[in-house]
Amino acid sequence: MSAKGRTSGFLAGLVTVAALAVPLTAVPAQAGSWVDEPERSCRGVRTVQQATVGGRVVELRAGTCNGATYVWGRLRHARLGDYIRFEVDVDGDRVPDHDSLRSARALGHTPGYRRKKGHAYRACVVTDLTSRCRPANSTAWW
Repeated sequence: MSAKGRTSGFLAGLVTVAALAVPLTAVPAQAGSWVDEPERSCRGVRTVQQATVGGRVVELRAGTCNGATYVWGRLRHARLGDYIRFEVDVDGDRVPDHDSLRSARALGHTPGYRRKKGHAYRACVVTDLTSRCRPANSTAWW
């Protein structure tokens, strides 16, 4: 067998082993709840909550994508090192159950989460990846 044939056989075997190593798991229920680019893909976009934090403007936005309402966070007047965090409370305790964090300088907004009855949403500005939303750096829950 030629070196080319051995290489092709090795690569085919490697791909097969890699495919078998990937666990076959169900997609989480919330996977269909997010839309990546709501500022571009949603219509009727509006700001529903807003807070000024150290000269930055944190906004909670809403709009319609594919017939459903989505909510997300946006940060205007961001500084180097700022992140925009978006939190979702699904059970009414005002403790985030889902969240999204993005560099504010990259897009300036988070992905959107599909609005559902009984859920609450807020957005905040943070300066490190582990910081959370607090009343001093965030919009009110909506």
